Amino acid sequence: MKHELIKRDVNVASARQLGLPIGGFRAMHEIILPQRLRRGVSDQIAWDVANAAPIAFKTLEGDAYTYVAESGRVRIVRGITEDAGLVIELSSDNWDNYYYEMRTNYGLLYAEAVRFLRGKFAMWDSWEPALRCLYSGTPIYNPATLDLRDLDGAKLDIHRSFLPNDDPAHMAHFLHTTGYLHIRSAFSKEEMGRISEELDQVRGAAVEGEVFSRWGTDDQGRKTVFDLHYLTLKSRLMKDLDNHAMVRFLTGLAGEHVVPSEDRDCGTHAITREFSGDSDSFGVLGWHQDCGLGGCPVTCPRVHVGIQVDAANADSSKLYFLAGSASRGCHLNISPEQARNLPIAAFDTQPGDATVHLGCILHAANTAQGRNRRRTIYTRFVNPMALDIFDPFGSVDQVIPGISGDQSMPSPADMAALVEAR
Repeated sequence: MKHELIKRDVNVASARQLGLPIGGFRAMHEIILPQRLRRGVSDQIAWDVANAAPIAFKTLEGDAYTYVAESGRVRIVRGITEDAGLVIELSSDNWDNYYYEMRTNYGLLYAEAVRFLRGKFAMWDSWEPALRCLYSGTPIYNPATLDLRDLDGAKLDIHRSFLPNDDPAHMAHFLHTTGYLHIRSAFSKEEMGRISEELDQVRGAAVEGEVFSRWGTDDQGRKTVFDLHYLTLKSRLMKDLDNHAMVRFLTGLAGEHVVPSEDRDCGTHAITREFSGDSDSFGVLGWHQDCGLGGCPVTCPRVHVGIQVDAANADSSKLYFLAGSASRGCHLNISPEQARNLPIAAFDTQPGDATVHLGCILHAANTAQGRNRRRTIYTRFVNPMALDIFDPFGSVDQVIPGISGDQSMPSPADMAALVEAR
């Protein structure tokens, strides 16, 4: 089954396809958005863009508006101001996609749906959380006012780990509060032996260009698998994980109505980081949300249970979580200096441990820190609507160049450089 079955589709799950009201760029900027700002949204977002240069959107039809932060408030100005640092040109349909969060800024970038008349893609991040709050009401993540408490009201230890027999109420509260959970010894040694062997067999049978795997190049120029997708369609043992008592228990802690994404949105998948040094950048993700290209209204809530096949520690690589960031608008351009002042949690895990995370939490996978392999299987439970919106093997990933296997999929930096050069 080849990648051609999921041809690149920059219109997948678009606002127009979903029947959402479209064509409102001018009315939204003349009437609706200014009203929202006057009614309190300006106070919610002005602090976050106080030092940001104005950002402007211009449609192909010629309408343009600039968002300006000054004197402690945000306002919208008709046209493009002289001091606008970033000017983005796009079709009115693609602005609708952005407004409804069917595309994020990264989704529009990968769909090649924007042109930068002034400035660079990285500047968009300064306004992204504020715009999301203005458009959909998503609160901006503010670590300065973050007050995470445990179920008893005490200050929450964001690095806490749990055992399978701990109080489910405390586990569920921790997951809802932080957006993630770490459970030690969730799976037995015998189970992990079978899972490890099966995963290696599936990986060994992977063929480059098929829908079931994604490949990258390591620092020696060798092609290697970095992701395995739709594992439940390749292995009975992997299929059984969706109904495993521990997976169902951990997924249920989220308290959301979600279903397995067996043949949609990558399905149950595995990351296979068998490092010989640095790998190409598409296989190692920086700070992101799992709905980071768009589609959050139809794919989320989503809940991922990560089954740790190998140890994740200083000799391999880890998954990092920004505590309390689930369902919040977050800046993705986080410098190492900024990270030191943020509530970031990472866990040393052993085979058989499990993690749970909500798809909207900000998290990151770092590059190799050592020579040991790291394999993690993620069961993926999603909003049932996703099964209706996407065809088999479909997802918002279809906007990515190379998704059909005809070329390598570009990293965010490479994609930004490509679009900025136009």
